[in-house]
Amino acid sequence: MAPSYLTRSRMAWAAICMIVLGFALKFVGTALGLPTWLVPVGYFLALAGAGLLFVGWLIWKERR
Repeated sequence: MAPSYLTRSRMAWAAICMIVLGFALKFVGTALGLPTWLVPVGYFLALAGAGLLFVGWLIWKERR
């Protein structure tokens, strides 16, 4: 298997973790009755993770 962005980049894994944690924050926050402002914070965290994943992919493509 040839090296790819998802298998060789720590930035990609950090971004994926941000996406998962952002959506998990939304579900945990609503299930436990935490403050409602955590829902948009979770979405913003997931959006930032998606942006980081895309920018990291662009950097990876430029270097390869």
